[in-house]
Amino acid sequence: MWRKNLNKITKKNRSSLSFGQGLVKKFVKNMIGLSPLEKKIYENLILGKDKKALKIAKKKLGDIKRSKKKRDSINYFLRTKSSSK
Repeated sequence: MWRKNLNKITKKNRSSLSFGQGLVKKFVKNMIGLSPLEKKIYENLILGKDKKALKIAKKKLGDIKRSKKKRDSINYFLRTKSSSK
């Protein structure tokens, strides 16, 4: 019976980050840089191979929604990096 109550956690509650957690994530990302998966996606996006980047992400992440989100975040990183120069 208690397991049913445990499963009623809403999606909103699971995915929301507090302000401090968001800051820590940003800080770690800036200090460490990109992971090997993100580097592969980044290289393909530089070459203009969006579909290949999506395929690599999907193979590693397992879901098309997650892979599109990852590709978009790397694309945003690429745009901000190129605009800051």
